[in-house]
Amino acid sequence: MGRSLPQEWIDGTLHTLNVVRDLGGKGNIPHTSLSVVRQKPSANSRKTKNLKWHFLPEKADDPRPFAGKTNRGRGKRTYIEGTCGTTDPWEAAKVAVAASQKKWQELLSQSQVREVEKQHALSVYWERWYAKAELEPRNNQNRWLSDKRNLWNGTTGVGVQPWATVKSIQAITSNDFLEFFRLVRENCEAKGNSGEETKRQYKTLIRNLFKEAKSDFPALSCPEFPAIKKSVRQKRHFTHQEWDQLVRVAAELSGGAARRSLTAEEYLGLPWTLTNRQNFRNWVDLYDALHLEWFYYLRSEDAPRLRSEWFSEQMTDEGEPQVICFLEKTKGDRDKHDTYAYRPDAFENVRRILKRKPKGWLNFPHIKREIGSENESNVGETINFLLKKACEKAGISTKGIDWTTCRHTAFRLTLEDFPELGTSKYIRDFADNGHTSPSMLEERYLRFIQREETAARARAAIQPGKWSLVKRVSL
Repeated sequence: MGRSLPQEWIDGTLHTLNVVRDLGGKGNIPHTSLSVVRQKPSANSRKTKNLKWHFLPEKADDPRPFAGKTNRGRGKRTYIEGTCGTTDPWEAAKVAVAASQKKWQELLSQSQVREVEKQHALSVYWERWYAKAELEPRNNQNRWLSDKRNLWNGTTGVGVQPWATVKSIQAITSNDFLEFFRLVRENCEAKGNSGEETKRQYKTLIRNLFKEAKSDFPALSCPEFPAIKKSVRQKRHFTHQEWDQLVRVAAELSGGAARRSLTAEEYLGLPWTLTNRQNFRNWVDLYDALHLEWFYYLRSEDAPRLRSEWFSEQMTDEGEPQVICFLEKTKGDRDKHDTYAYRPDAFENVRRILKRKPKGWLNFPHIKREIGSENESNVGETINFLLKKACEKAGISTKGIDWTTCRHTAFRLTLEDFPELGTSKYIRDFADNGHTSPSMLEERYLRFIQREETAARARAAIQPGKWSLVKRVSL
C-alpha cells in the first residue's frame, strides 16, 4: 500500500477514504464502495477516534431483507458496516478488507437460509389456501374473497410482515404476533376504532393458514396470540313505540296501500317512478320488508335475494295455518332449515304480502339482479334510504340506523315480549330458528334486557333520599 494520504484527510475536511482508490487495498473485496470513515461524535454514544468501515452493494445483489432498506422496505438503504478498532487508515484498510469479506459471507449464508425457509413461508400457504377458497361455493363470494385479500395485502396486512414471507412457518413466534397486533392496534386507533374485530379477523386468517401447513408439518402448532379484548355494546334497535311509529309511517306513505289485500296486478298498478324512490309502490315494499324482518329475523344480506318461493303455508299440530320460511341461502352455507314466525299476526300479514308478490323477488322486485349476484344490486341501498326517510318522518333518530337495526329489533323485542325464550329451555330453539347462536342472543340482547330490568326493580324498591327531593315552596 502507498503511504500518501489525501491532503483533505490530513486537514480533517475529508472523512471518507475509499479502500481501493485511496488506500490501495487489495484482496477479495465485496464491493468497490468499501471505505474507512471517521465516526461522527454522537451525544448518545461514547466518543471514539477509531475508524469504521462500510460499503453498500448494488440493490439487486444485496442479500439483506428488503435489500438493506429500513422500515420494512419503505425507508432508505443502509450501509453494511463495522468498526476497525484503530485510528490508523492503513491498518483500518486491512481490517476493512478482512471484516467486510467475513460479513459478506455471513449475509450470503443467511440469505441462502432465508431462501430455503421461504419455501415454507406463511405466504406459500396463503397462496395454497386462497386458491382452494376461490373454488368453494359461498354466499357473497366476491366480497368474501376481497375481504380476505385485504387482510393479506392491506396496509397492515399479514402479507406485508417480514415473518410472513422470509421465515419458515415453523420459525414464526408469539413475539412476531405481538409486534404485528401492536401495529394493527395503532392503525385502527388512528382511524378512530378499537380494532378488536379486525384483530379477530386476522387471527382467524392466520389460524387457517397454519391449518393449511399441517399437511407439510403434522406437528405444527400456531403460536399464542396476544389477548384480544371482546367488547360488546348494546345493538341499536327500535323500541316498541318507535317500531309502531315506523310501520305506521310506512303504511301512511304508501297511501294506505300497504295494509290492503292487493292482487299482483293492483300492486304493479300502484304509482311508481324511476326518478323518485319515495313513491307509493316503494313504500309498500318497505312495509313488506319490515314485516318479513319482524317475523323471520332475517339478515340484511337476505333482503335482495328473498323470494316468494321460499315461503309456504302449512298447518300447525294444533290445526292452525302458518307460513314457514325456508332460506335457500344461509350465512357461510350453514344448515338450511325452516324458520317459523313466533308472532300470532304473522300468517295474515305474510299471506297478504305473498298475494301481491306471488312469485320471484319479494323486496323491491322491480330492481334488476341475477340469482347468485343479488347483493351486487342496489336493493340494500334503496331499502336503507327509505328506512332512514321513514325514520325522519316518524321523528326517530337515524344515528346508527341501517337495515340490520331491524333484525336487532326483531330479536330484542321478541325477547322482551316473551322472556321465557331467553331461558335454557327455549333459547337454543329460538337461536336456531333465527340462524344465530344462544351466545349471540345472550351477549347482544339478554344481558342488556336483564340490566335494564334490574335497574327498574331497584328504583321501584329503593326509597328516595330525604334531602335529595326538591321542597315545594308556596309563593
